[in-house]
Amino acid sequence: MNTAALVRRMAVALVLTGSSSMTMGQNIRPLAMGRESFRAAIEKRTRPYRDAVQLQGYEYVVPQLIIGGEWTSTIRLTNRGRNLVPPTDVYFLDNLGNPLPATFQITGGSIITDVGFSFSMDPGSLLELTFFGGSDTLFGHAFVACSAAGCGTPGIYGEVALRNRNATRPDFESVFPLERPYAIQSMLFDGRNGMTTALYLVNENTFLSQVTIDIVDTRNLILRSVNIQLSGLASQILTLHVIAPETTGIQGTLLIHGQNSDGVLITATGLRINPSNSFTPLRAFVLAP
Repeated sequence: MNTAALVRRMAVALVLTGSSSMTMGQNIRPLAMGRESFRAAIEKRTRPYRDAVQLQGYEYVVPQLIIGGEWTSTIRLTNRGRNLVPPTDVYFLDNLGNPLPATFQITGGSIITDVGFSFSMDPGSLLELTFFGGSDTLFGHAFVACSAAGCGTPGIYGEVALRNRNATRPDFESVFPLERPYAIQSMLFDGRNGMTTALYLVNENTFLSQVTIDIVDTRNLILRSVNIQLSGLASQILTLHVIAPETTGIQGTLLIHGQNSDGVLITATGLRINPSNSFTPLRAFVLAP
């Protein structure tokens, strides 16, 4: 694994469907929708639900999906609440914001190929999806949409494990919990001792958005501000020392915020890569009001 491999971006156009499956405590079905239906569903989710999202809590986002080549991703969802999680859709998107067809195996062994899935879960149950990819590496993300119970369903917890496998060394793996998008967030960085930071930004909005990254040193001085254009529902991978050479050899904080009057909701995660190319997860944080 190298940094160049992280920034490769792929787009796909096929939409395939699989079969439904039910195991104890959970029910999962493919979305089985074409590209236009997929886009319409997303538009419906962002517009009527926008006020509900703001009032009840943001939707959950699987902040990174990397599939194929040396990479695989595994999503785990569990219901730790007291009530049934009603039918809820999960959408896969590639780095351009288009439907991302993916093949995955679920708890119980069934294999589905689709651009997402719908699930329901009894209290205490756990759902696991392991993705399969080809020789090409695909980058994207997923989000858990609002259900009949609202957005940010109480009791749901989830995470995605990213695994990089190469026969010449042990596997590298990082785990990211589900994220909620925010308009302003921060992330610590460390560019000392040959460390590299690969940022992974996701635009939760359906419109083109501008995101600004302020690079702040330990004296609280802004060294540089970098403007990034993100297409609707798209994601982008950025190598920090490439967009801000000043970060080499120092540590500090990234202030990540939108510059759109409609309110830009993004998720920001990353990988801290050491000189041996092993990596650990980086998460942004939101200051308490």
